[in-house]
Amino acid sequence: MAHLMNINVPQTLLKKISKNIILEEEDFLKVCKIFRQEAKDGLNKDKTKRKSLQMENTFVRHLLDGAECGDYMALDLGGTNFRVLLCKMRNGELRETKVKNYNLEKEVLRGPSDGVFDHIANSIAKFLTEFNIQNNNIPLGFTFSFPMSQFGLNKGVLVTWTKTFKCPDGVGKNAVEMLEDALKRKKVTKVKVVAILNDTTGTLLAGSYLDHKCSIGLILGTGFNAAYVENAANVKRWGNEEMGDTKQVVIDTECGAFGDNGSLDFFKSEEDFLLDKHSNHIGSFTFEKLFAGHYVGDLVRLHLKSLNSAGTFLSEPCEALKQWGHFNGRHVTDIEKGHNVEEILQNLLKVKVSKDDCLIARYICRAISIRCCQLVSAIILELGSIMERNHVTVAIDGSWYRHHPKMKSDMEKILKEFDKNRVYEFILADDGSGKGAAFVAAVATGLEKD
Repeated sequence: MAHLMNINVPQTLLKKISKNIILEEEDFLKVCKIFRQEAKDGLNKDKTKRKSLQMENTFVRHLLDGAECGDYMALDLGGTNFRVLLCKMRNGELRETKVKNYNLEKEVLRGPSDGVFDHIANSIAKFLTEFNIQNNNIPLGFTFSFPMSQFGLNKGVLVTWTKTFKCPDGVGKNAVEMLEDALKRKKVTKVKVVAILNDTTGTLLAGSYLDHKCSIGLILGTGFNAAYVENAANVKRWGNEEMGDTKQVVIDTECGAFGDNGSLDFFKSEEDFLLDKHSNHIGSFTFEKLFAGHYVGDLVRLHLKSLNSAGTFLSEPCEALKQWGHFNGRHVTDIEKGHNVEEILQNLLKVKVSKDDCLIARYICRAISIRCCQLVSAIILELGSIMERNHVTVAIDGSWYRHHPKMKSDMEKILKEFDKNRVYEFILADDGSGKGAAFVAAVATGLEKD
């Protein structure tokens, strides 16, 4: 797959770089094989047989079919700021969307979890009043972007608070119940929380709104994850629910953690191990650390730092290359877009750069980007194979994918090279964590009517 490297680097310089970032075909196929086996193991009811893929059952058994009709709300909680949405659907078409943004103060984030949910419930009450819908019965989909164990469509037990949330309690509780209890305390009785999900599942549903054949949802932003439509008979974990006559169900792979068991160490570079050692969660989120937007800038920087230490990159030692976070994903995408590399490097590094230095920086950015496309394509290939579909539509959201100029075309080439029997189509799905949650509420409401 080195043919994706469209930078003409002289052989003499290429030998000096000598960075095996791009996966050889043998290693690429090995990653595919490992993922396929771990995905199968992850669906097992026996925890001891699972490896690094959790393969969570989302209990979302249907996608949008064009018959949705009604008003649906969404709560998107993922950090200090949260959103409340109202989506009006008629005959499967999204006619109107109203959105309001709210924030949580630091004091609330450090206090009891009841305080967090009371503030959210109060904001929902204000939202209902502002749009004069406080007397309407409205189903709500809840995007809860924290680690959770899901036991039903509206039962997600919090595993741990992350980000800026420092609540001393809440862990081990159902987030839906915590929200519902707070709504009751605020006398909000007309809103029913019908589903809890993460942004990846929401992206898949947002994709199914654009194309009813959509079967994979990807988040490729600061982190990475994938959700897909699985044959229900292959899923052994149904929590408190019965499988019944369910034919399919959305599985959240949680594949950002793929490789946490060391299964991918065989191709990782010294820079990959160094980045993990310096990260907030050492030994966790292995897969996304190899290419996701939050890490890609430092990956490029670490490779350039190694070349600087070897005397290949820049004519003098560079202190800026030692600074974590100094080089970020935006710099990588700017270089990939063909922006002035010399100007970018001089602004970042504050040293004189040569034409060879610019060529090396372009090469490393291109190589890291290609590896990203290889690893994401490996997941898509295996999910396509698992689903046994001739046409696979992939919905993607995330800033890293959205702003990268070559990612879509590179992945299309890789998929075509390794799977000539399937057609893969990419669609950009907007706002999976917001509209996607409302779409899940619509699907859940349709199931209740059935």
